[in-house]
Amino acid sequence: MITIYGASDDLIEIDGDISEEFTLHNDAPEVGDLLAISDGTILRIAFTPHGIWRIMPLVRGPGLLTIEQAAEGEESNYSDRATLSGAVWVVQGIAQARCL
Repeated sequence: MITIYGASDDLIEIDGDISEEFTLHNDAPEVGDLLAISDGTILRIAFTPHGIWRIMPLVRGPGLLTIEQAAEGEESNYSDRATLSGAVWVVQGIAQARCL
C-alpha cells in the first residue's frame, strides 16, 4: 500500500511500500504533474492557487485506489491523499521510485 500527497508548495510525497519525494517539475503548479503507477493508474497532482494539493485520477488500474479530498481553507490539511494497493513502482517524468 502506498500513499501519495503534496507537501510544501513543490513536493510530491510517496509513503508506504515505496518511499520517495519528487519535486513538482511543471512551471505551472496549478496544471500539475503526472504520476504513472505500475498497475496502470495515472494521476495528476497539482498545487492550486488556493494553496491546496489536488489529486485527480486520469486512468484507473485494477488496484484499489481511494482519494481523500482536503477541505478548502483548512490550514492543517492542505493536500488530497491517494492510497493505492499493489504498486511496485511510481514514475513522475523521468524520476522513478521502486519497491524493494
